[in-house]
Amino acid sequence: MLSKIAPLTGADEFFNHQIVNTHAAVGTADLSWTEKIWFTVMRKDGSLQADFGLGKYANRNIMDGFAGVQHGTTQHTVRASRVLRPALETMSVGPLTFEVVEPYRALRIALAANTVQPISYDLTFTDHLPAFFEGPDTVTSGGRLVSDVIRYHQAGTVSGWIEIEGKLHEVNPDEWFGFRDHSWGVREHVGLEPTDLVPGNLAPTGASKAGKPYHFNWLVSHLVRPDGSAYELAYYFRDFGAEGRPDFFTGHISESDGTQIPLLRVVPEITYRSSDKAMMHGRIYVLLGGKGRELEERVFEIEAINPEMGFRLQPGMYGAWKGQIHGSFKGQDFLDGETIEDVNNPELVNTNYRWQIRDRPLRIREGQNAGYANVESIILGDYPGVTMA
Repeated sequence: MLSKIAPLTGADEFFNHQIVNTHAAVGTADLSWTEKIWFTVMRKDGSLQADFGLGKYANRNIMDGFAGVQHGTTQHTVRASRVLRPALETMSVGPLTFEVVEPYRALRIALAANTVQPISYDLTFTDHLPAFFEGPDTVTSGGRLVSDVIRYHQAGTVSGWIEIEGKLHEVNPDEWFGFRDHSWGVREHVGLEPTDLVPGNLAPTGASKAGKPYHFNWLVSHLVRPDGSAYELAYYFRDFGAEGRPDFFTGHISESDGTQIPLLRVVPEITYRSSDKAMMHGRIYVLLGGKGRELEERVFEIEAINPEMGFRLQPGMYGAWKGQIHGSFKGQDFLDGETIEDVNNPELVNTNYRWQIRDRPLRIREGQNAGYANVESIILGDYPGVTMA
């Protein structure tokens, strides 16, 4: 290896280079550069759910991830981290493994038996719909580009098995559904913030939004028409203040042939459970452009499959948890985890609002078309269209 060229990897044999270096390097020195995959899979009756995530931080020389299971209100989570190099192309960390069986068609996630939690699984995700891109997520704060991420997501089903405390659960694809995503770029909340930077809320472009109402939704879905054809509603917004267009918004209705129809606006009228801010039911009004000045409104109805189900992502290091956060060095090989007996305990939300973020299994309907969805959400303060029950 030459001092100014990164080492060769298997991908370097192919004609797919994008920068003047090997695939062991990325095109920026930013320490927040991240490449991540995420999965959530659920039984259609809402009785069992599993999550999985893996992240590669090329400029931090770290790979980390999490895997977990929720049954009832109990969540088991396993976290693992390792030094990335020299195993740059190995998509595993500790007992966690990710395998591309067939690109965009079949993907395997596995959690081997381990010493920290009484759970393991071996699951294969199979596509229902093509993978669809979302709009780029770009955020500038304090004069610095703090987020510049692209993401695609995909709906599918899952097969395999899950073991919890010695009990084996067969995962039958007719009884399960799921979603996955893949994202890469400069990302927020990676590692600890430098202590000598001006805080973002002091900069003119990042004025403090404290005390304003805040609503965040990321929703993906899979709906089937009576004739058997399938499509999805997917959107993502973050909004402070509820005035005008959200601070960030992307959304599409996407068809199985790959067509994506951009949404002009999403207006959710949602009821959340007041105790733990769980999304319960509601309607999502979406506006699409028609001919000339025409607008088309479509209405989707949603409801929680099981009011108690929703895998929490904070124990997976989405936000600080027990002194840990994505991308931080935790040692050459690190493994830990815990069991939380009641994830819906209101005291957990009161400790940190990010506890609200969960993968929430939903039923979704548009007229005679019906299917399943997953939503991640945060609601703070009084926001138009949001009610508490």
